[in-house]
Amino acid sequence: MRQINQPKENLQTIFVQDENGSETEYEVDAVIEMENKEYVLYSSGHKLKMKRILHEDGDEFLLDVSEEEMSKLISAYQEAISEETKEIH
Repeated sequence: MRQINQPKENLQTIFVQDENGSETEYEVDAVIEMENKEYVLYSSGHKLKMKRILHEDGDEFLLDVSEEEMSKLISAYQEAISEETKEIH
């Protein structure tokens, strides 16, 4: 379980603390609500990561997602990008 160190309203970048206490900065690509759960898609360089956001006692934590959740998230993200592209053109 990894903690998000910023409130989601301000998510443009997040700092994720690993199990050794080291923090890494990531760019937030999307926050997706799906099946009454929130997920964050974030990247550093060319690697996209996906985690479920757990809200607990005023803190937010990042949890691993299952392969099934990952597949649904990728589809939802691609659909959102496609819709956004259609609106621009």
